[in-house]
Amino acid sequence: MPTSYYDDLIENPTSRCPCMLVLDISVSMRGEPINELNQGVNQFIQAVIQDDFASYAVDVGIITFGGTVQEIVPIQSIQKVEVPILTPTGNTPMGEAINKAIQVLEKRKQEYKKSGVSYYQPWLVLMTDGEPTDNYQVAATKLRKLAETNKMLVIAVGIGERCNLSKLAEFCSSDNPPKQLTGLKFEEFFKWLSQSVGEVITKSTPGVSFQATQSTDDWESF
Repeated sequence: MPTSYYDDLIENPTSRCPCMLVLDISVSMRGEPINELNQGVNQFIQAVIQDDFASYAVDVGIITFGGTVQEIVPIQSIQKVEVPILTPTGNTPMGEAINKAIQVLEKRKQEYKKSGVSYYQPWLVLMTDGEPTDNYQVAATKLRKLAETNKMLVIAVGIGERCNLSKLAEFCSSDNPPKQLTGLKFEEFFKWLSQSVGEVITKSTPGVSFQATQSTDDWESF
């Protein structure tokens, strides 16, 4: 790994909030859903960048799962993120994607520690319109335990009426169950997400688990 990978952590010692977007781009997302998802992701990034403090504190990565699992945006300062256009393909290897996201976030935490940078507990945002097509149980159990022990904030979003929320609940803590995104209200959700991340930066302490005062109930009807 080149030395430059750590340059930003050294040059910008601001406490960090790592956020991993884990996005379903399986074939069922084709058409308007994938278009709205593309717009929503970019709106989220632009909204955080416009926040003078959050723009220096938020690190973002994107992992997609559709046929294969790909880390299309390595976790990095949100100011440097360039999101490729998401295109739908394949089935739904959700368990593999979650395992990859956990590994990346844990590695990023170690990089913070190595560079002497304090950090907020990681966020993992899972969005899917289906249910896993792989052996997901081990990954689901691991993620749920991380959420229940306040080592990771897990936000799970079911897209559309066909999404199996009971299956998605296996990835979450019982006090923060998955919510359903009705219709294609990606813009509203990502607006809420950007506001919530900004709230973390301004109102909480690095290293301390955070429960947003903007509860997930705020977007339950989206």
